Amino acid sequence: MQFTVTYARYWPERRRLEFAASGIRNGCIFTVVTDVICLKEPATAEHVHLVALARLTEIFRQRSASGH
Repeated sequence: MQFTVTYARYWPERRRLEFAASGIRNGCIFTVVTDVICLKEPATAEHVHLVALARLTEIFRQRSASGH
């Protein structure tokens, strides 16, 4: 999976990182907008990327409505 985080904002009062990511997975282009709970603010772009990778991996492991 290749992706780029196109938007990220951390909300310290809610301890949430919301982000948008676009990329390619299995030859398909995707864009995901979601949020994730973080115990502390991701301080660098690399940390944001790692948090996004973990969340995207979780999302893509879920079964889709089509059963795939």
